[in-house]
Amino acid sequence: MYNIIFNPVAGKKKAFENLDVVKRIMDECKVEYNIYKSGGIHDAEYIARDLTQKGETSLIVLGGDGTLNEVLNGLVDPSVCTLGLVPSGTGNDFAERMGIPLDPEQAIRRIMANDAKPVDYIDVSGTRSMNVAGLGMDVDVLERCQRGNMKGKLKYLLSLVQSLFSFKGYRVHIEAEGVSEDRDVLLCAVCNGSQFGGGIRICPAADPADGKLDVVTVDCIGGKLAIIKAFMELLKGKILEYPLTKHYLVEKVTFTPKQDCPIQLDGELYQHHAFEAEVKKGLKFY
Repeated sequence: MYNIIFNPVAGKKKAFENLDVVKRIMDECKVEYNIYKSGGIHDAEYIARDLTQKGETSLIVLGGDGTLNEVLNGLVDPSVCTLGLVPSGTGNDFAERMGIPLDPEQAIRRIMANDAKPVDYIDVSGTRSMNVAGLGMDVDVLERCQRGNMKGKLKYLLSLVQSLFSFKGYRVHIEAEGVSEDRDVLLCAVCNGSQFGGGIRICPAADPADGKLDVVTVDCIGGKLAIIKAFMELLKGKILEYPLTKHYLVEKVTFTPKQDCPIQLDGELYQHHAFEAEVKKGLKFY
């Protein structure tokens, strides 16, 4: 039995259009399925928890990165579950890394082929993240986006410009295998996927199935011009080549900011949340 968790507000009309395609293809394939519509924040998480408590193990997410994050956090035991994704959000960053087609017919036919493979995810102090988790300027941009009234990429770009000229960075203690240091950082990111923010390639080298976390940190020194230069490299997908960037592979990493600051997990904001990240294995993905 396939269980489709459908976010009706994902990608505006895209989610409804994609659901019609998915139902048509699954009917053609003569497979059994149920559809569950999320009704608000964390509803997809509650639905996934209820389903997996009842023994269901095959879930299809029809939404974006945020819906996928909620479903992942609802799984009672990810090691026995298989997730499918029909990308229907505005960013679809993890789908891009996994090579999942944005075309809904191609995406659902990939799931129907039943070729599931192991994939890692990130556990951040008890909360799961599928794609990228972090703190710093990217979180500042997300907070500004939430406060603004505009929509879409224009809102994100305006928030980015505002952040470039006002964000001052954080003093963070970083603890990982072979690393123990205090740094002034522009951002700290733990990557399972390779991009965030609707296509910004934070770590093109990241492999979601290698059993490792890619840690990317960018130092915040040199004033505003250095910060602008760093984010220009980030937007070009070349942040790993930037001289003030450090990149290493680990199984665990802890970020301890000297001041309380919000963090983001797959674009979802968390306040007063500890940041002890560990790679987890066992989940399967179509």
